[in-house]
Amino acid sequence: MASMGAEGTNAFTSFEQTVYQEQIPSNVMDKYLAVQAERFRYPVLRLFHTELEAVYEEKNISLDKDNRKAVESMFSAAFPNNNYGKQTTIGTVEHLKNPSLKAIHEYFHTYYVPNNMGVIMSGDFDPTEVVKKVDKTFAFMQAKEVPAYTFDAEKPILTPVVREVKGPDAEFMLMGFRFPGAATKDARMLNLMSQILTNGSAGLIDLDLVKNQKLLGAGAFPYVLKDYSLLLLQGNPGQGQSLEEVQQLLLQELAKLRKGEFSDDLITAIVNNAKKDEIKQNESYGDRAESLMDAFTSGQDWASVVGYSDELNKITKQDVVDFANKYLNDNNYVVVYKRKGVDNNVVKVVKPEITPVTVNRDDQSEFLKRVEAMPEDKIQPVWVDYNKDIQKATANGLSVLAVKNSDNELFSLSYRFDGGKWSNKLLSLAAGYLEFLGTKDKSSEQFSKDFYQLASDFSVSAGNEETMVSISGLNSNFTATLNLIL
Repeated sequence: MASMGAEGTNAFTSFEQTVYQEQIPSNVMDKYLAVQAERFRYPVLRLFHTELEAVYEEKNISLDKDNRKAVESMFSAAFPNNNYGKQTTIGTVEHLKNPSLKAIHEYFHTYYVPNNMGVIMSGDFDPTEVVKKVDKTFAFMQAKEVPAYTFDAEKPILTPVVREVKGPDAEFMLMGFRFPGAATKDARMLNLMSQILTNGSAGLIDLDLVKNQKLLGAGAFPYVLKDYSLLLLQGNPGQGQSLEEVQQLLLQELAKLRKGEFSDDLITAIVNNAKKDEIKQNESYGDRAESLMDAFTSGQDWASVVGYSDELNKITKQDVVDFANKYLNDNNYVVVYKRKGVDNNVVKVVKPEITPVTVNRDDQSEFLKRVEAMPEDKIQPVWVDYNKDIQKATANGLSVLAVKNSDNELFSLSYRFDGGKWSNKLLSLAAGYLEFLGTKDKSSEQFSKDFYQLASDFSVSAGNEETMVSISGLNSNFTATLNLIL
């Protein structure tokens, strides 16, 4: 892959997906498809045992990560009947002790079939032509029935399920509420509701607990999967606070949500931010492909994905209140306390002696020679002409550089000031402190609300030799955003 200019070659697996990733130049599509087809024709696991050593190390490292232990405990308690809670992605120590090559090949032949796979691409190419090439290159694969995953439905949670894990890191608390899966309207409603709680600027938790410094940190996050979803709430205690106090503060925010104690304008602001985020996401080929991949693996209808912001426009405050009262109460959740202490239950994988595999990196197979000999069109790069593409002007003795955004409806503006951390070591601290400051006319909470209402971002960063003040957002809100910082 490196010889054809590929970057980001990687693979990962999660609850419901195994994904192989590449970034390639658009002119090597034929080479890329030839290599990928060969990869999935019949894998030869020459480096299996040496790779297993890396898996052992990854497992042992994960056993020392407090956050991972807390999340695994959360899923185990929330989903006792589903594989979300019955096993982890990397597997147990027992799973890893004696893996079977025979079982791996059986797994491959069962699940690596065309009716269980997706080839997801985004980039500078003709989709019609690429689809034809994919069909031709992978024509050797034969579809067959894939075993359906079945499980017993989870029973309702009627009283809080309490779990506790220990480790050396700072204490925190997790709460989890169960919701329906990704393909449902309720999962999309969950996304909206979680942003009313936490959006980084003007959510209930953002303003009441973080801005007001009632907690060291807090947030609400949707974890959307195919069979079920979770609303996760995390809280980090301040000095002298107990995890039980953190829990009560978060429950109070959920009570406000159920009572409708949030601004009517907040839903409108969330819709504006969803529109901005969608536009921004579409600027990246990688983000586009990831969105398609998530929809494919979770069984979501693509029309509902692209119509998400339009769907949000139809949701009322009363809809949110009714939804919150349906799924959230003071008893139907799992809580995990991550306390400081020694975890005496950790049993790590004992890595056996593994004979190194000698790899001859100089020999070239006939297949490699055929791939490298395949023709490829020459890419015609378009270079930036700094004299033509950038508009230059002077205003009040200051240099102004501008480039018109002809791609979408977003703007960005930065003020650059000479002088950074090397000239004043307090600048980086001041930049971080700024989000907690207001003016004589407006509080920091109101500033956060105003920026979020406009779907705009504001940041100050201190480099070594310069300090940047930046804003960005929707073109339609440029003037209003600029007025907020002047």
